[in-house]
Amino acid sequence: MNSDKKFFSPDRIASLSDGIFAIAMTILVLNITTPDKELVAKIGLFAALVEQLQEFYTYFISFFLLSIFWRIQIKQMSVIDKSNSTSIWLNILLLMFICLIPFSASLMSTYDNNLVSTIIFNGNMLIIGLFNFINWHYATKDHRLVPKEYSIENIKKGKVNVLIFIFVTIIAIIIGLFTPTYSAITFLLIPVLKSIIK
Repeated sequence: MNSDKKFFSPDRIASLSDGIFAIAMTILVLNITTPDKELVAKIGLFAALVEQLQEFYTYFISFFLLSIFWRIQIKQMSVIDKSNSTSIWLNILLLMFICLIPFSASLMSTYDNNLVSTIIFNGNMLIIGLFNFINWHYATKDHRLVPKEYSIENIKKGKVNVLIFIFVTIIAIIIGLFTPTYSAITFLLIPVLKSIIK
């Protein structure tokens, strides 16, 4: 029997996803270090914290992006009423790159003006966006894993939401080629574009 024709409950995927998102979001804060006492003694606590603005910036951007991915995951899983072997593996690959976010965020925080670290961070986001799109396309094609009554219009809306993220990520990658330090701020365009494109 073809394993793709054997269906499973999507609940296990949803539970695994929630756990991984929670862990990834928590680990992010570990990238913010406590200011060194010797440095604080020299320049004061406030100045020492100001020197860590890049760490805070990377933390907030990364947490913001993880929240977007989690929201996409929730929306998709609320519609998908069954799963199969291919869908499970697509989600596992997606979650593998979700787990990588704390590393790519730490890299960008430490080497904030470095082109390589910026490409790795933005590339990480692009891969996640692509997997979100592939997963949704696979699940909704011919209503493979979603209810038959789920409208084509809503399927298209789901694709557009992910495509907005992919589009913004590509812009962030291009900006990163010229100004690596602040390319990630481009991701703040996502809610703006989503409010415009409904």
